[in-house]
Amino acid sequence: MKKIFAILACSVCCGLTATAQQAYSLDQLKQLANENNYTMHSAKKNIQQAGQMQKEALTKYFPTVSAMGMAANFNKPLIEFDLDLPAPLAGQLPGSVSMAKKGLFGSVSAVQPVFMGGLIINANKLAKVGKEASEISMEASADKVELATEQYYWKAVTLKEKLNTLNSVHAMLVELEKDVNNMVRAGVVNRNDLLQVQLRKGEIECSQIEVENGLTTVCQLLAQHVGKADEAIDVILPADLATLPAAQVPALPVALRKDHQTAVSATTQYRMLEKNVETQRLQHKMKVGQNLPKVGVGVSYSYNDFFDGSKTSGAIFAGVNVPLSAWWGGSHAIKKQKLAYEDAKEQLQDSSQKLVIRMNNAWSEVETSHKKLLIANDAIYQADENLRLNRDYYRVGQTKMTDLLTAQEKYQSSRDRYTDAYADFQTKQLEYRQATAQ
Repeated sequence: MKKIFAILACSVCCGLTATAQQAYSLDQLKQLANENNYTMHSAKKNIQQAGQMQKEALTKYFPTVSAMGMAANFNKPLIEFDLDLPAPLAGQLPGSVSMAKKGLFGSVSAVQPVFMGGLIINANKLAKVGKEASEISMEASADKVELATEQYYWKAVTLKEKLNTLNSVHAMLVELEKDVNNMVRAGVVNRNDLLQVQLRKGEIECSQIEVENGLTTVCQLLAQHVGKADEAIDVILPADLATLPAAQVPALPVALRKDHQTAVSATTQYRMLEKNVETQRLQHKMKVGQNLPKVGVGVSYSYNDFFDGSKTSGAIFAGVNVPLSAWWGGSHAIKKQKLAYEDAKEQLQDSSQKLVIRMNNAWSEVETSHKKLLIANDAIYQADENLRLNRDYYRVGQTKMTDLLTAQEKYQSSRDRYTDAYADFQTKQLEYRQATAQ
């Protein structure tokens, strides 16, 4: 018997361990997302790739060194001819000569670019701009990941709070069911009142299951988002959501507001567009450079033993490449790239105006969400008092059960609205901070 009890106890303990949840605060979740989220990993790799491209472009400043080697064995000599010898020598010397039937050949050359039409310089500048753009893109990815983390967190918080409210309402209904059942037995109220309470209790229990399932799904999505896909995680509720209605609603953060015209230049969107303008400018220069003369100097050394003995030779040379016919199509390519450069500048100006509008709208949403939060908090006071009065009135027979249950529904919905408004207010603040590059 003791052995069976020990096995059961062990099974229970293992079950509790398997279902244990680690609870995280919002700041902890943001830190985990920044370290583990795929989007952040991808952005970091993009920066590393851009760094390698920058290093690759730097190598173009150095000489191009090449080597070639060859070994050959021909089926007959490359050089072969007969000798017309005088009669006295005809028997003493061979009548034909053959050379270069087999041998080795090797060469090494190095070419140093002197003038390449600005291609190397501008390619290095372009690689640098590319790396800077990837760094800005990583900042944008970090904002995206942070916002998604916040949205998942507040969705989990709202569902958790709604579940708490449902549990509170369910507890009220359990007590009310006991009271009404006693009143029915005493003949004070009709049995229909008891059925209404039980029906309402069943609806709440169904809602509890739905919210629990929704909370589980959101927590799973959040866990995957922060790199904890194999764990069952939970969220820590904010301290000021612990008691409702709130004694003091979070104030509107007036200091959060920035001068939007000034803030534009610091946003990731504007800075990315600036890099696009710089990219188009450099690409225009490179198009011009592709159609300019190229000058290079170099040295070479060669060795061969195809003929009698081995021979070596060296050379110093200079070369000029003038792409004459390339201008026929090159001039159009240059004009096309110049138009792309001008379009990028216009896009920068157009987008900067839209960014200001976006900031104005983001601040309006912060103000609106704060007003909704204040209204929702006041509604909780009213709904709480309304429920208390209807409960007292029902006990003395001055109101109907339907009125009491309606008051309970309003109490539940008022708490849910406050939770939604609170989460929305927090999210809108983050959206504004990101919109103004704070």
